[in-house]
Formats: sequence, structure tokens, C-alpha cells
Amino acid sequence: MDQSKAIAKAVTSITQKEPVHIQFSKDSKLVLKRIIPLLLVYRIPPEGKDQMLSTLAKSETCSVVGKESDLDFNAVAAPIIRQLIDEFGACQLIEIWQNKDMDNDVTLHISQKSALPIAQKFIKDFKTNDQNLALSIAIQKDAKSPTPPGTVPFINPLAEEYKQLIYTGIAIKPHYIDALTGNAYPLILRNYRDVFTKSLRKNFLEFVRLYTSLKVSQFRMLKTTELQPLVMEIDQNLAVESQKFDFLLLVSPLNTREAWLQFKKDKFLKSPKFRYRPMPIDPELVKRHLYDLRIEDIDDPTIAYLFRDKRKELDAMMTMLIDRGNEGFLHGSLQVFGNVSDNLLETAKAILLVYERNGKKKAPPKKMINATAFAKLAKEELAYLRQQLPTLETGVRIREDITGIMVNRGVLNISKYYEVEESRARALIQHEVGTHIVTYFNGKSQPFKLFSLGVPGYEQLQEGLAVFSEYMVNELSGDRLRIIAARVVAVHHLLAGHNFSDTFFLLVDHYHFTEETAFSICTRVYRGGGLTKDALYLKGLMSIITYIREGRSLSPLLIGKIREDYIPIVEELTQRGLLSNPILKPRYLSEPYLQNIDKIKAGDNIFNLSNF
Repeated sequence: MDQSKAIAKAVTSITQKEPVHIQFSKDSKLVLKRIIPLLLVYRIPPEGKDQMLSTLAKSETCSVVGKESDLDFNAVAAPIIRQLIDEFGACQLIEIWQNKDMDNDVTLHISQKSALPIAQKFIKDFKTNDQNLALSIAIQKDAKSPTPPGTVPFINPLAEEYKQLIYTGIAIKPHYIDALTGNAYPLILRNYRDVFTKSLRKNFLEFVRLYTSLKVSQFRMLKTTELQPLVMEIDQNLAVESQKFDFLLLVSPLNTREAWLQFKKDKFLKSPKFRYRPMPIDPELVKRHLYDLRIEDIDDPTIAYLFRDKRKELDAMMTMLIDRGNEGFLHGSLQVFGNVSDNLLETAKAILLVYERNGKKKAPPKKMINATAFAKLAKEELAYLRQQLPTLETGVRIREDITGIMVNRGVLNISKYYEVEESRARALIQHEVGTHIVTYFNGKSQPFKLFSLGVPGYEQLQEGLAVFSEYMVNELSGDRLRIIAARVVAVHHLLAGHNFSDTFFLLVDHYHFTEETAFSICTRVYRGGGLTKDALYLKGLMSIITYIREGRSLSPLLIGKIREDYIPIVEELTQRGLLSNPILKPRYLSEPYLQNIDKIKAGDNIFNLSNF
């Protein structure tokens, strides 16, 4: 396209608030993904482009990238800047370049007095979570327009026509490049890009606040809702690899009942021998597929982080499946599900003591319901959810090849031999349907499959919320809390090197559990070679209590299968229009149960959480 016609098209697009992509040549292009008062410029030097700066520019909402040999930067930028000033009352112009000879790692070049506050704010907000990436940063006031070494300014911010323009030049020392070979250090380059992307985003919001009459909230979606095709391709491929296996089914014994009978016959002295399902995948082949995904080519650092995080977890799970039945499995479990802290262990022991003391009166025999009756209750709860989402496609299955109950990809599976106290049924319905199924379908309504499959480490928040739902419907018993606490003690005992029988006798003799209950707890903890996941129920419950006391809403936690430190990421993606609010709300977050949240805010803690 002729350059003058292309520029006219871009100016028209700005007035119409329409995105525009113009390719001037192989290396030179203008991209306005959304119309906002910002333009980032990267002039590719004659010796070739800097990969970090080029990628950073491409990831921004509005940018001009190119070579001066085939692009007149003034002819392109000047009319765009003037039009943005007309539309918004001001415009921020940022030029980025590499300078390996300067003293500081980052230098902000300004020539306008009005640019000083925004530069100072950039320095204040500039930070990295990588301890190995401590960058020095300073402001340099230039008499003339900032410009990269060996170039001339393409615009004069001191000119009268640009008095509403705030121009900052950012020079970066390329520590992400090997000085000897000229090759990039990929991980350092990625960290640089992530740090500068976040800093530029914050700086633009500060610019909007200081220099325009517009509301900052109008521009919180700094990134476009338009995603690279590669993003959805990788999301789909991660989902495909995730759905090739069911981790918990593959590490859960097939012969639990027979193992219990043999354990009794052996007078509880020999560790049971568990049998597992045949492996339906080749874990090493799955790993190969995972690392064939070109996550490093994703421009958006937030989404790239989500995918790398999930790939890392799937990689660790594959290693665990390779090591199923031997000691390597436990090492992998610590990596995926974590350890038991001293505070968690002491809390668990205190719960076992407090609720034993409170429950010493002999309880009358309790009425039990079977799998069929429980399935009927679950179907009634699904009908309640279908009032909110008529297209909800799920069901309840009664199976012979599992123990207890579990939700798998939005479907509730119940063992044919399952029995539960009638007084516990409503709590378990909220646990399984109101939490696990609700978050699955809320996650499934999002564009990223990751939120229904589960982000890495989602189990702590998910199980904590599920147990909390039992409290919300007034059916969290002291006995239930004792079992959750006993799982923590059992995991700690496992990690201390004790075998199945040792932990079994600890639970029976010291904490007075029945033999069958103790066996069930130990089976969950020792399955596969040692699974630390069961410590997350109590840990997650404690986190939920703290979360509520901080005055925070539970609703964002239902958007999918997330973990607590993903909440800022969820908020960012929601503000950008990439995620939507939860479509399903569980019964326990409606009246008359909401008063129980007020009790937590008023001071109820883990030791008076039991409803009976």
C-alpha cells in the first residue's frame, strides 16, 4: 500500500475507533490493536533488530516498528499522534532502543518538564520478581528530543503543536544478549520482556490519570481482546494432552476392598499391596508433545506465563506417573502438591485434640443412604444449577471401578458400594456439585480451556472452598474436621519415613480412629508411592478463612479451577475482556447461608467451625 494512503487509512481508523494493521515492508509495520492515546516506536538499527525490543513492541497495543531505510517515521507518526491528541486531549509517545555502552541498565530520556512526573512514576513502579534481575534505572534530562545513538529525532516534542504530547525515550542495556556470541539468553530475555510490559502498562495508566480528563478505568484493558491464533492453538493442545489421562484415577488403587480384607488378615502389620489401572499413555511422549508447543512465540506475557506454568505441572505429573509405585513418586508429589508446614501440622494436631474432647459423648446410630439415593440428591442439585444455565450438560454415574465419590471433567462418579450418613449428604452435594462441578463449568465458559481443567496448584483453593461449602450449609461436623486434620498428620508421618502400618496405628491408637477409617486415610496418603495432596484440604480451608477475614468476596474464586495467587491474573484478563464473570452460583452462596460468612468475619476460626 502507498505510504500516504496507508497513513490516511490509519488516521480514519483512529476517528472511527477501529483497529488497523498496516505492513509497509517485510520489517516495517504500524499496528493499532485498540485506539488509545499511546504510540510505542522501535527503530530497527542497521546492524539488525533486537529480539527483546522487537517482541516488546509487538506485544504493545499501539506500535510502529521498522527500518529507517524503508519507513519515514515522521511521516507515519506525526499525523497519528496529532489525531490521537485530537481524540483524547493528549498522547504518550515512547521510543525504545538498545544502548550497551551506558552506565545504568535502564535510562529514561526526557526533554519536557511535563514528562518528569511520568518518568518518576515509571521508576517507582519498575520492579522484577527475579532476584537475579536487579536493574539500575535513572532519568536523564536532554536538551533536545531524545533519540537513539546515531539517529536524528523523528519528532520534536518541544514544538508548540506537540505540547499535549508526553515523550519518553527508554534506553536499555542488553544484558539478555551474550556479548561474545551475540545470541540471546532466552530466560533473561523473557524476564526483561515481562518486566517492561508490566511497567509500560502501569505507566500508561498513570499518564491517563495525570494528563487527560478521562477515567483510568476506561483504559484498564491495555491489551487487545484480539489474540494470536497461536494462543488458542496452544490452549487447545495443552487441553488435549491434559485430557489423555486422569491423574487421580491412575494413582488410585483398583483393589481397595481386597487390600483392606488382606490388611485385616495380616493383623495390620503388613503394608497392603495396591494394584493400579494400566497406563493409557506414554508419559515420555506426552512430555515431548508439551515441549513442542511454541509458548515462547506468544507475544502476551501474561498468557505465556499461564501456559508455561501449566506445562511445568503436566511435566511433573508425567514424571510422577513414570515413578508410580516407587519412591520417586513421592518426590514428584512434593513438587506438585507441596509439603506440610509446621503451622499446618500443629493446627491439625490441635483439631484432633479439640474435636475429640468435644465429641466424647456416645452418638446414636446414624441413618445411612446408598449410592442410588445419593445420586438422586445430586441430580436434584444439578437441576438447581440448570435454572441458571439450561444448557448445562453433565450427569451422575454409578460405577464399580472407583472408591467413594469423585468429579471427573464435570461429571459426578459414585461407587456402586458407596454409603454415607444421611446428615452428611447435603454437605457432600455442595462439596462435589456446588464446588467441583460449578467451577468446572464456570471455567468451561471461558475462552481458555485451562480454567476448566485446572491451573497448576488449583487443588488447595478448590478443596478448601469445597470443605468450606460444607460449613456454609451447616453440615461441617467435628468428625469431618478430624478426618481432614488426620490426613495432614498422615502425610507428615509419611514424609518422616514411616510405613503404612506405622501411620495406621498412629491414627488408631493415638487419635482413636476406627480401623476402617484409619485404613481409608492411609490408603489415600500412601497411594501411588506417597501422595501429599490430602494435606491441601485443611491448608485450603485455613486459607479461605483468612481470605474472608480480609473482606474479600468468594465469587471470583468460582470463575474456574484457579489458585489464590492467580486472582490478579484473573482480574487483569477480566478487565481486558478475555474472561467473563462466573455463570453459575452455588446454592451455598445464597440465602439463608450467607450469614455464616458473617460469622467468619466476626471471628469464628477453625476451632469453632464445626456446625455440630
